Amino acid sequence: MMRHRHQRIVIGLELEAYTIETPEYSIGRQMAFPRKGVGEKGERFARDWSIGTEYNSHPFSTIREGFFLLKAGLRKYARRRYRTLSRSKKGRELFLVGGWRDRYAGAHIHVSDALEPLTQKTARRLAWHLHDHIPLLIAVCANSPVWADEITNVCSNRVLGASRTYFRPIDRRRLTQRAFDEMLFSRERRRKPATLEIRICDSNVPEFVMTAACLVKAVALNRAEGGAASNTITKAAYLHSRREAAALGMRARLCWKGEWMSASRYLDRFIWTYRRQLDEMDVPDEIWTTFKLLKRKINGAAIIHAAARLAHAEHPQTWQRRFAKRYVNALDRLLSGDSILDFAERLHAPVPDVDEVWLGRRSLRLAG
Repeated sequence: MMRHRHQRIVIGLELEAYTIETPEYSIGRQMAFPRKGVGEKGERFARDWSIGTEYNSHPFSTIREGFFLLKAGLRKYARRRYRTLSRSKKGRELFLVGGWRDRYAGAHIHVSDALEPLTQKTARRLAWHLHDHIPLLIAVCANSPVWADEITNVCSNRVLGASRTYFRPIDRRRLTQRAFDEMLFSRERRRKPATLEIRICDSNVPEFVMTAACLVKAVALNRAEGGAASNTITKAAYLHSRREAAALGMRARLCWKGEWMSASRYLDRFIWTYRRQLDEMDVPDEIWTTFKLLKRKINGAAIIHAAARLAHAEHPQTWQRRFAKRYVNALDRLLSGDSILDFAERLHAPVPDVDEVWLGRRSLRLAG
């Protein structure tokens, strides 16, 4: 029996990853698995046919639970923590980015309703509500500023380079089971119920992935309660917003009901529109801090870009090794309890102060 209304929306995550080979700190796509026997019921450590390593989370009904489960699950890959292994021996650590060399890594969000099992018809209704917020999800999770080992000025090379192949844009009125659409109806299988699958997000650290899941859940709750879709825009405006979000991240301009605005203002409007759903969801402080960073135009791509630029400036010949060594340490500490601000600091990526940032409207008290 559910204690709270927001628990009717159940979410699962698939997170693909590059790997960092230690102690050489070389970035590649070698498979990584935790030690046998550490997995829990509902989570899966899988092999992805394209990138290699993939983590499937335990389904969760609250954002707080999902945030804890995702961090705990990813932490199991840190084999150097096992007493039977020496840190001097070769190992593989996760590298959570949307792209780096010649393959793309994504974060897929699966949504279902505990009270109303999804059919293709009900999934299409939910997709109608979510579709025109996809550019915001792209801006929030953009995390592939490096492509083919080159530092670029694009926030998501993955979205710009792979949309036609791996997550084709769809029309708001249509939802199919085609595997490579940006959003699709994923039919019921032996291990999972039918879900609406959103495939557009870059692989990222838990804070940004769970912030995107938080946005998705707010929209799904509104739809389940009979609310109207908050944003509907033309296909041309949608495609333009999508490209802007991929190229510029949180510095993009997005469209809300025909009005163009900064991504920061769009985020404020979203939070204010869904303030009741967000208030009910018991969002952890770490996610509110991430919302504030996003409002200050800092997403995963901005952090990775700044850290990579610094490592390259320090020593162009070994910049990837320098960056990878810092990243392994920063991610290990992040999964062990550090904040996203600590993560950026360990990568030597400057981030603005967020103590005085307000969200939604000045009168909104959700973020304290």
